[in-house]
Amino acid sequence: MGFIPYDRHQIDLLGYCLDDFVPQDAKCRYVVELVKRLDLAPLLEQYSPKGADSFDPDLMLATWFFSYSEGETSTRQIEAKCSRDLHFVYVSANLRPDHTSLSRFRKDHLDLMSDYFIQLVIMAQEEGISDFKEIATDGSKIEASCSHKQNKSEDELQKKIVELRSDIDAYMNRCDLADINEMPEEDIEVIREKIKQLETKEQQLKERLQQLQARKKEIKPEYRDKHTINMVEPDAPMMSKVNGKKSSPAYNSQISVDTASTFIVANDTVQDRNDSNQFISQHNKINNNLGYDPCRNYDLDSGYFALDQLEYAFENNIDAVFNDPAPHLRSNHSELPSVTELLEEDRKLTRADFRYHAEGNYYECPAGQILSLVRHKKEAKSSYDLYRCENCDNCPLKEQCLGKRNAYGGRNIRRDTREHYAERMSDILKSEHAKERLKRRATSVEPVFGNLKENLGFRRFHLRGLQQVKGEFNLMCIGHNINVLFKYAQKAMKHAKKAKKQLENFNLIFFHPIFCVFRHFFVPSAQFSSS
Repeated sequence: MGFIPYDRHQIDLLGYCLDDFVPQDAKCRYVVELVKRLDLAPLLEQYSPKGADSFDPDLMLATWFFSYSEGETSTRQIEAKCSRDLHFVYVSANLRPDHTSLSRFRKDHLDLMSDYFIQLVIMAQEEGISDFKEIATDGSKIEASCSHKQNKSEDELQKKIVELRSDIDAYMNRCDLADINEMPEEDIEVIREKIKQLETKEQQLKERLQQLQARKKEIKPEYRDKHTINMVEPDAPMMSKVNGKKSSPAYNSQISVDTASTFIVANDTVQDRNDSNQFISQHNKINNNLGYDPCRNYDLDSGYFALDQLEYAFENNIDAVFNDPAPHLRSNHSELPSVTELLEEDRKLTRADFRYHAEGNYYECPAGQILSLVRHKKEAKSSYDLYRCENCDNCPLKEQCLGKRNAYGGRNIRRDTREHYAERMSDILKSEHAKERLKRRATSVEPVFGNLKENLGFRRFHLRGLQQVKGEFNLMCIGHNINVLFKYAQKAMKHAKKAKKQLENFNLIFFHPIFCVFRHFFVPSAQFSSS
């Protein structure tokens, strides 16, 4: 198998070539040259030497890169634009690839998109578009390629399996009766084909049921009864507030962005409904893509605030700022509210109304009572200490402090053994430097998701399955990064043209005949020779 030849500089019968129809500074030219700089050896290795000639992989890759940078992901729309849009015609070298070839190329080579994403990150580093010293991370939900109506609960699946088994048994009986009554072979084949279709459907339902039962074991018991699975996209869990919908099957997409350039340096797509477990993964990806830099700092919103993530950051000396979603729960303040103030406010006392003393390992209540350590308990994912006040009988805040279900007659406080990491972060967040960093995070990474979803229209995946979706999101991020690189290339070309123009103007004036006469008569020659 070979590749269909092409040449964008080939002159036709009328004396024109593709190169004549697009501006010299067009993005389509930039994308073509960009692809030439990539390592395409792994892509070429995936092609078989057998079979008919196919479209050249660098042409197809450039077409897909340019399409995603333009916000176009539909293969039929790309096919149409490769016939009528000059910029798409230029990238595809007027070979007009059909939608089937485009779709097959994207699906077959999605596993390489993460590698090309990293190559673009390295290219951005080499071109010096930023020092990549400050990184902001965020996540957003992107709708899966399926309908929420295809979601089924365990009871619905079991009911459907019973109904299918009943239909299969009925067709089997009809088949047996047909043999006895010597029904024509054509009619028997129709019945057998129907049985085969129903058995395939039954097998699919059983697989979905097993997947659903396995997933239920991994989630909290209170959510198991309502947990469902999508029949056509089982990897996509139901998530709330997706594309304006109350809930829909979706994926959680993660990006880490350089705050100075808005260039995406790392990305991922996960099934978690929130971001609380994603910083460690993103940090490792950033170091893998950019290289380790101890001076690099990271800015994250409150969705990433989790004790295990904070522990990872502090124990590895990572300069990270996590916005605290519940600062009112921290007990690291120096002053306690007075009893009089609390009585006037007439509210329930929270843990933040108590002060923790690290030296003595105890809590102090606003009334001056001591809550001592009474028990240490270790659970599957965490461990905590329990502190208790022995005597709250005569406390004026007793009704506001103790819950109705309190069986001990004294206030209890449960403290995670990693709570000191949250208190350290709470102290960091009080500084003006941390506040400024969180402001920069809001104006860097969040607009990138706005660009991906609103400007480029990436609000829904086209492919199905977690691995396929990961590859498609890499393409989305590549499209955004190409636009960032092209913008910086345009600025560089503009500065180069300006410098060239200034040099031309200088030469025009300096070597003008009148100026030469002026130099000859009024400026000493020694001055020029010395200079």
